[in-house]
Amino acid sequence: MNNFEQNGYMFLKDFFSENELAAIEKVLIKFHEIWLHDNEISYEKGAINSHSLTKGDCLKEEEKTRLFEFITQTKFEEIRSIIFPKPPVFLNTQLFFDPKEETRKNYWHRDIQYTGMSVEDQKKAIKTQNVVHFRIPLKSERGIELIPKTHREWDLPEEFEVRNSLNGRLQSDDLKRGEIVRLNRGDLLVFSANMIHRGIYGKDRFSLDIIFCDNIPVMKTFIDKDNLPSAKILEKLTNKQLFDI
Repeated sequence: MNNFEQNGYMFLKDFFSENELAAIEKVLIKFHEIWLHDNEISYEKGAINSHSLTKGDCLKEEEKTRLFEFITQTKFEEIRSIIFPKPPVFLNTQLFFDPKEETRKNYWHRDIQYTGMSVEDQKKAIKTQNVVHFRIPLKSERGIELIPKTHREWDLPEEFEVRNSLNGRLQSDDLKRGEIVRLNRGDLLVFSANMIHRGIYGKDRFSLDIIFCDNIPVMKTFIDKDNLPSAKILEKLTNKQLFDI
């Protein structure tokens, strides 16, 4: 686990039992089916993920409770205590799936590039700010390709051109430093959203991401309070500080 700060990710094989996954799987499938129905146009246009599972009316209170119990489970606490300098807070959830069009190409990116920050501010922010995905595959999949250490280090010139489709490069072009982490049901991949990465499509992937971030004002601006547990649900949870927004 101590390699996270050096490389920007950690891979934990067989982290979850079947019972642990079964406790949330039906909830995730229900949300996904509703999302596909309500977002047909987005899916047709190439959407590869949804978000905010704990918001709105897609899920009943009991189903949201199950998700929040999974998010706040004790076995995540040791990992968070290692990778975050101070106790983090809950940011959001996402589901990742394959695009409808099988020929759609994946793309290199850093999550921070979608925040509206300038390149110079991004370079500074990745040195100190932390946004971390806990990826939980519900099926065996081809995984994620990551460029180690880029959670703290800026792109090489070729990487910057590919990631931003400059000088004839495409976001789907292969990069020399990429390392693929293949995932199976039961595994856990923890990785920094700041690093250069891309999902690998195929095999009908279906993965839950739980996202945590630093408990600092600049990060809190990205938190939708409608994603947080109700007062009634919060009473049932451990690690309540994750929602201390």
